[in-house]
Amino acid sequence: MEIKPIASSSKGNAYLVSDGMTTILLECGLPFKELKHRTKFVVPSQIDACLVSHSHNDHAKSLKDMLDAGVDCYALKETFEAKGVAAHHMAKSIKFNNPYYLKTMLIIPLEMMHDVPCVGFMIASRKTGERMLFATDTYLIKAAPVGLTHIMIEANYDVDLVEDDALKNRLFKSHMGIDTTIDYLKSINLSNVQQIYLMHLSSRHSNEAEFKKRVQAATGKIVVVCEE
Repeated sequence: MEIKPIASSSKGNAYLVSDGMTTILLECGLPFKELKHRTKFVVPSQIDACLVSHSHNDHAKSLKDMLDAGVDCYALKETFEAKGVAAHHMAKSIKFNNPYYLKTMLIIPLEMMHDVPCVGFMIASRKTGERMLFATDTYLIKAAPVGLTHIMIEANYDVDLVEDDALKNRLFKSHMGIDTTIDYLKSINLSNVQQIYLMHLSSRHSNEAEFKKRVQAATGKIVVVCEE
């Protein structure tokens, strides 16, 4: 499974995932023109679907453009409604824990805990047998998928770097800090995991090198920090 982070911050999020036969764009949080440029024009012509976690612009900015370009987009009904595109013929509403098949990929939406309705994904390739967890913009992950080979997970902030109490309280109820990320990773079976991708690091409240070092020490796995 090839994973290519395109953008990963509050400025915008987008990631390409492919098993060689099916290519999926996870999130479309960049302007459409920039998204096409940064994916080297893979978007929209060479992707099979776009999966969107929630309605915030840093994850869904180009959702209408993707739909208008003829790309099947999968998201919660509430996400489509918030973006005003619920009636679009390319909009595919999904429900938590229901399986969806996209060519060689099996997609299972997982409930995430954010300040708006939000979904993560377990993505399994029926071609390669690999299984990936994608979880961002959540302060808690309830699911514990088994047999994972790749994990893409939010590590937004270090609580010791957040000085504003009001912001700290908001982050606690909307995003996953590095301590929670590590606790979750230690709570699940990582025996088959090849790589862990840390996503959506705050530019002000995170330390890329320290986060990578801590997760490597806690898991013994290869850790990749997704760049802005």
